[in-house]
Formats: sequence, structure tokens, C-alpha cells
Amino acid sequence: MLWIDIDEPDAGELERLGQLLNLRRGAWTAQDAGRPMLENYGEYFRFSVSTAPAPNHGTDDRLPNSTEERAVPGSIRVDFIVSERWLVTVHAGNVPCLDRFREQDKAETLIGLLTGQALAASLLDWHLGEYFQEVSRIEEAADKLDERVLRESASGILLGRMVALRRRVSRLRSLLVAQREVFYGLSRPDFALVTDSGAAPFYEGLVTRFERAVDEVERTRDVVVGSFELFTSRTGQQTNDLVKVLTFLTAIVGFCAAIAGLMGMNFKLPFFETGTTGFSIVTGGLVFIALISVAYARHRDWI
Repeated sequence: MLWIDIDEPDAGELERLGQLLNLRRGAWTAQDAGRPMLENYGEYFRFSVSTAPAPNHGTDDRLPNSTEERAVPGSIRVDFIVSERWLVTVHAGNVPCLDRFREQDKAETLIGLLTGQALAASLLDWHLGEYFQEVSRIEEAADKLDERVLRESASGILLGRMVALRRRVSRLRSLLVAQREVFYGLSRPDFALVTDSGAAPFYEGLVTRFERAVDEVERTRDVVVGSFELFTSRTGQQTNDLVKVLTFLTAIVGFCAAIAGLMGMNFKLPFFETGTTGFSIVTGGLVFIALISVAYARHRDWI
């Protein structure tokens, strides 16, 4: 079995490869570049997938759409052309799942005995593994964000990070769901005619793994929504604390104003003729009452 992996190809290189493998003319442009599709050429079949976004591209605001999968930063389109005795992968940039597949072999192995279709199924499994890893990274980021929400005061910075996580999950789900046609199509009866009998069970298993990946992404979206609900609860708690403080301060000011108003009544009493001494006594008494009130409120955790 021959595996040809082409990174950053040019038109002339692809044309020469097509002649060597006896591919149909224009095979490299036959597929719609907008979304992953599966095409059957009889002796071989072709499909493409989009990798999970790289970790360093998790904060971009752009979202994928039906006409431009490469609108997602860090996601690389990988084209597969698969025959029984050879496999071609074409991509523009480093693909982690392909590198990890090659790095697992530390000595001479029997992987070369696989058919091209079986190897493609194995590479697709590694490809889905990258989505599971991205889900784990998002969940780890959500956990750290929850700790900050509980430890710090709610702020626009924390809310912005939650929005970035939400967009990150949306990108991941959009990329993954767009590949449903490929994973389901490879297990259809019509494609069973072009895949060898030994590879067919692997393609059927990929459908289950694909659905599990979609479920994991959906669960991660619920985790991010839970972080936002925690942020909302924290914000409500801080608002309640602020209202309690303002209410208590209003009560103290109102009490002092009542005392001051009582002292200002137009009744001739000896106390009102004490001058500076009486003013100092009243002012000191109001400050003392306010301090005692604050200390008692702190003791009861009112403020």
C-alpha cells in the first residue's frame, strides 16, 4: 500500500500526480470547495474533511458558513483520494492528526499491509480524536473561568471570555456537523461496493464515533452555558450585597437626620443654650451611633 501525503501543493505537482495514478482529468477541482463532500469515481473515491481549530486560534470572532469552511482560523481542509492499494492526502498546512499517526510507529510495523480504504478509516478516527481533544481544552478553560467567577468580582472581562468560549464551541460544532455527509456516506450500501470487506466495519464504527463527537460538543456547549448562569448568579449576588449596603447607609443617614431635626425644633430648652458644647455632644453622639450600627451590621453579615 502506498500513502502519498502532499503539503502545500501547486497545480503542476497535482497534475503530475493525477497522471501517475491515472486519475480523471480535473479530479482536483471537481469537488465543491465550500463544504466536505463525498464522490465516487468507481476505482477510487474522494472526500474532504476539516480539522478541529488549533488551540491558538480559539478567540477569533468569525464563524464558519456553508460557503467558506476555511473562514475558521486554525482549521485545515484535508482532501482524501482513496483506492484499494494507495491513498493520497492533500492539505495546505500542518495537520496534527496525520503527524501523530506517523509518530506512533517507533519501529518497523505491519501498517503497510493495510489497504488504502482501511488506512483512510484509521486516519479519520485520528481526525475525530482532534475534536475530542479540543472539547477537553474548552472544558478545561470553562473550569478555570468558573473558578475566576467565584473568586473575583463579576466584570466585563469575564463576560467577554465566556462569549469567546461560546463562539469557540459554535465553530467546533459547525465544522463537525458539516462533515456528517462524509461519515454517513462512507457506510452507505453504495459505497460498500468500492470499499473492501475488511474496511467496511471500520467505516460503520466511524459513524458511531462521529455521533459521539457531536454529543460531546453539544455537552460542552451546555457547560459554557452553565458558566454564564454562574456568572449571572454571581452578578445578582453582588447587586444584592450593594443594595443591602445602600439600604443600611440610607437608614443611618435617615436616623441621623431625624436626630438633627429634633435638635432643630423651636423650643426653648436649656440644652440648646450650651453652644459649642451641645453641638459637639450631638455630633459625637451621631458619629458614635453610626459606628455602633456599622459594627453590628458587620457582625450580623448584613453588609
